[in-house]
Amino acid sequence: MKILMLNYEYPPLGAGAGVITQHISEGLVKLGNQVTVLTAWLPNNEEEEEVNEGLKIIRLKCKRKHVYKSNPKEMLSWIRKSKSFLKEYCQSVKFDVCFANFAIPGGEVASYLKNAFDIPYVLISHGHDIPWFYPQQMFAYHILTYFQIKRICVQSKANFIQTSEMKENIDKFLGRKWASKNIVIPNGLEDPGFVSDYSKRSKIFKIIFVGRLVKQKDPFTFLKSIKLFSCTIKNFIVHILGDGELRKKMEDYVEKNDLTENIKFLGWMSKDEIIDQYQSANLYVAPSTTEGMSMAVLESLSYGQYVITTPVGQNRELIKEHINGELMTVGDHHELFNMIQKYYEEKFLKNYLVPAKTMADLRIKYNWSNIVKSYDKVLQEVVN
Repeated sequence: MKILMLNYEYPPLGAGAGVITQHISEGLVKLGNQVTVLTAWLPNNEEEEEVNEGLKIIRLKCKRKHVYKSNPKEMLSWIRKSKSFLKEYCQSVKFDVCFANFAIPGGEVASYLKNAFDIPYVLISHGHDIPWFYPQQMFAYHILTYFQIKRICVQSKANFIQTSEMKENIDKFLGRKWASKNIVIPNGLEDPGFVSDYSKRSKIFKIIFVGRLVKQKDPFTFLKSIKLFSCTIKNFIVHILGDGELRKKMEDYVEKNDLTENIKFLGWMSKDEIIDQYQSANLYVAPSTTEGMSMAVLESLSYGQYVITTPVGQNRELIKEHINGELMTVGDHHELFNMIQKYYEEKFLKNYLVPAKTMADLRIKYNWSNIVKSYDKVLQEVVN
């Protein structure tokens, strides 16, 4: 098949959704398909890149200032640039199917192609783009785009989501008539490189927090728990990986509470640097209020990291209580403090290691090479 992959962010641009798009694209190519990725451009990026015989990346110059975040105006710019580019490009290049990321902006471009060139499309949601998965953060946006998103989802041949929680939401949003086209396919893990090197584990108790510093990730519940923990244990370190609108407030909180010696803000890091963080930490905390399927949680677990997180998204299926992690109540920093304290006393001080079989089972179940076959099967059905 000749597949057009649409996502306004693709590595090195973007975060989790871009990485997921890359894995799916590369996996589809390995299965014998040809994939053209249409994404956004930033300085130092190649505008057009032939990764290999089957994978081509086209980056459009549109309004985009930051690597790891975008806003509605920038997404609208990408939509306009994409439609203009594809209006001419699709005259000479014929695609069998379009694979759109996010109802908006990807789905809007895919809907245009369906009407202009009769190219069928499938849609993958990464959580927040479908009403009402993140009602607090996205309410106003979804009110304005409600009917547009519904039209895009109804017109698609299939809507991919990563968890049963996301399927329940999109089923309710579209109605029972369209529920059969909403298909759950989880995120995955790479084949190579997932080796747990316990020799890298920090001798000083080290906790990591990974992700965008936004309300959805609830970093202040984490910081409040660390403040309580610092009253009982002095010799520990916290590394915060990521950036976002709450960083300045978080840095002010850390300084105000005399935690600067313990807590370090490292910003966005390369893939190899993040892997080193996974392997050198003793505990990973992810107190998100909502999630689709967290790639950071999945990857950290695969490296043998013990994870304290909330029972949202796929976390309930990923966490084996007291074996590779624990589930906390959303927003409860006192409970989180007690869990961290208990882990320190009962596991860290006793050199607890997550069983190798638990990691192996995870890697087998969530393996990209197998997961991509599920996408390929649906795409073949759409085309044929």
